[in-house]
Amino acid sequence: MSNKIELFQDISVVSLNMKEWEDFFQYGTKIKRPKGYELFKSGEIWNKLYVLVQGEAKLVRVSANGKEKIFWSGVAPCLLGEGPFFDEMTSLSSFILTQDSILYCFTHDVVHSILLNNKNIALSIIKNLALKARIVNNFNSCMCFTELSTRICLFLHQTLHSDNNKKQFYAVPEFTQQELANHLGVHRVTINKTLRYLEQQGIIGPYNKKIIYILDIETFTKIINKNI
Repeated sequence: MSNKIELFQDISVVSLNMKEWEDFFQYGTKIKRPKGYELFKSGEIWNKLYVLVQGEAKLVRVSANGKEKIFWSGVAPCLLGEGPFFDEMTSLSSFILTQDSILYCFTHDVVHSILLNNKNIALSIIKNLALKARIVNNFNSCMCFTELSTRICLFLHQTLHSDNNKKQFYAVPEFTQQELANHLGVHRVTINKTLRYLEQQGIIGPYNKKIIYILDIETFTKIINKNI
């Protein structure tokens, strides 16, 4: 695979080593929440900081007509909510857990106390914020400068697998077509049309959230690199 592709493997996924937080878990509250639980709600002031140690979450915004836009997904370990936690302003987005999850919850007083004497925690927060800023910037660049077929292939590449001989490639998207449309900010009909085009060209097999086969890996790679 081209090195160019590697730059986009984390285009929408946040996951960082959080070992520096382990010494401070005793000052937080350990909680378990089920898949589908809304951790932060739109319209709230986010007054808690969460360290996700097991599970996954997504940051989403829902329009007035019910259309959902996924900004990025957090896969343990990672921080959740540090942006609105520090700016103390009402957020229009919400965090929803996409797996049964375990988290540590920290209040403002506790976080500020930890930050006074622990530069590693400050660096951890900065790294998480920087990664999320880069993800948003990369996504905005893709929205402006890349074709939808490229964005779909970039998305599929994030979960690309191959057999032992690397003769068969496949992706495990875990998104329905509607969820993929929400993620890429387009209508489901548009996603379906582009997927059918890629299928008709013999580049991918039929779309399925559990598995989708990459039939022509060379052309698949060229599509990804075309607008990068």
